Amino acid sequence: MSYAMGIDLGTTFTSAAVGDAAGTRMVPLSRDIVVPSLAYHAPDGTLLTGAAAAGADGDPARLGRGFKRRLGDPTPLVLGGATYSPSALMAAQLRAVLDQVRAHMGGPPGSIVLTCPAIWGPYRREQFAEVPRLAGVENVQVITEPEAAATHYSRERALGEGEVVAVFDLGGGTLDTTVLRMRRDGMEILGTPEGVEHLGGMDFDDALLAHFDERLDGAITRLDPADPAAAAALAQIRAQCVRAKIDLSTEPDVTLNVALPSGARELTITRREFNAAIRPSVEVAVDALRRTVASAGLRGEDLSAVLLAGGSSRVPLVTQLVFEQFDKPVRMAHHPKFTVALGAATIGTRALTAPPPRPVQAVEPARSEPKRRRWLVPAVAAAAAVVTAVVGGVLLFSSGPDVNTAASTKTPVPESSTSDASAVQGGRLPDPLLVFDDDTAGPYRAFISSQEKWDGTEVIAHSAAHAAISATTGDGLRVNWTSDDPAQIYLQTGNNTRDLSSYAANDGALVFDVVVNQPLSGSASVATHCGYPCGAELDATGLFRGLPVGSPAKVTIPLSCFTEKGLDPKRVNTPFLVYAQGPFDATFRNITWVAGAATSPEATPCSALS
Repeated sequence: MSYAMGIDLGTTFTSAAVGDAAGTRMVPLSRDIVVPSLAYHAPDGTLLTGAAAAGADGDPARLGRGFKRRLGDPTPLVLGGATYSPSALMAAQLRAVLDQVRAHMGGPPGSIVLTCPAIWGPYRREQFAEVPRLAGVENVQVITEPEAAATHYSRERALGEGEVVAVFDLGGGTLDTTVLRMRRDGMEILGTPEGVEHLGGMDFDDALLAHFDERLDGAITRLDPADPAAAAALAQIRAQCVRAKIDLSTEPDVTLNVALPSGARELTITRREFNAAIRPSVEVAVDALRRTVASAGLRGEDLSAVLLAGGSSRVPLVTQLVFEQFDKPVRMAHHPKFTVALGAATIGTRALTAPPPRPVQAVEPARSEPKRRRWLVPAVAAAAAVVTAVVGGVLLFSSGPDVNTAASTKTPVPESSTSDASAVQGGRLPDPLLVFDDDTAGPYRAFISSQEKWDGTEVIAHSAAHAAISATTGDGLRVNWTSDDPAQIYLQTGNNTRDLSSYAANDGALVFDVVVNQPLSGSASVATHCGYPCGAELDATGLFRGLPVGSPAKVTIPLSCFTEKGLDPKRVNTPFLVYAQGPFDATFRNITWVAGAATSPEATPCSALS
């Protein structure tokens, strides 16, 4: 069967996705799905790329990185005495990825889509056109990275005709900001895309390196790159900075053992210190987005959302400052590092049967037409849930026929699909199951319950209140626990249950975004339930207390944590429940069951929820 391929030749990582009748999905180029954008000139003259280059044991002078930033620079790069143009190194990386995908899929693709920054002008795009030519690839379509990111996002969360979104793509080495208007026949670029050529995760790494160097009284600066031992030590310290950056996205502090020729030194850095080190760079990035929105003749209130893409967008300070600037929903795909490749594969899939729509530059600035996204909620029978209190929480009962919508798969790699069905077909994962975003989705309804009324009060007309708890919907699910009395919020299908075993069988996770408005002062738990007597409850006290106040955070809880405690995933009627005793105020969004998400580095270990 013919398939389309989307490839994101990023500054620090390269990724590939494929699309066919079964949907779009990532191709695992390595254990981490992506491969580093590296090139290594071996002593025998062989040019290695990706994981092979990263694993080469030799002279650091033979290793090239960040060459995408140099595209268009006439000065060649020298690796181990050999000279290469940036386009030649990118072509070698592209050729290796194409070979790997062909082997994985059992044949060549029917269409290939590459992506490039929206800010590249004619000269850079002409240089980029050399990359597939040097790789021996013909009939390649090139689209902008923001266009690809928005295309993928619109498959996860449908965007309506005329909606305007801003795309903030912060990768390893570059920033792209673009404003797009959704059209029936494609996307329209509004205003002037902007970007910063040398801003991304690599710059965050450099900020950490400078921070450590200052604390070590310049010991890192004094390392001589010409000395093999010093060069190896510097490479190891840089790798530690990358790891610390990733860990500080989920941990309050990180301790490193820095190996120097003079001896090892132990350093601890907190997230607060990390934020202070990178804040100037993040502020430059957010200011670029502000200018892009203004160039379209728009203001923050005219946007439906800001879409985050690129692996560096996972840094909490990025989400926080974007949210503070625009006061609009900040959306991130479940795997932001894969967003561009998946979107490119989606567009390539359309090219298998017809030419894809192309974005056009708006001749005039767009008039301000603020629109809010609306989710269509299917009507459900008005059936009250029967509940009973148990120690530390509430176990929910229901009856009714199972709704079988899932099966199994053998390929647990991130994917995306437009189908609403959960069945696995053609070796792909079940589609993400949206339970709640700005409002309830599908058959799910929101309820609060407390000692005042344990059988539940439905959140109708966007609000419900008891003495101990209140909830509002419309711009997320905001829940306020106001006393030490136990109370809970839950999303339920009513009398029906659903077979969601395909999510549990394929490294699925409960994923949601949350903003803590008032810290948790007591205890809390997260639960999923089904027909009596099944149900599972996890202690989330430490989880919620560890979240930043006022900043959006993403929580990923493996479904195995629930099944190990007794959840029967074949009979789920309550996919999300939060129980608390003690004052706590939080806003939940994008509550989803996602296959494959449990393998994410950001997933909370089950041991932290017991």
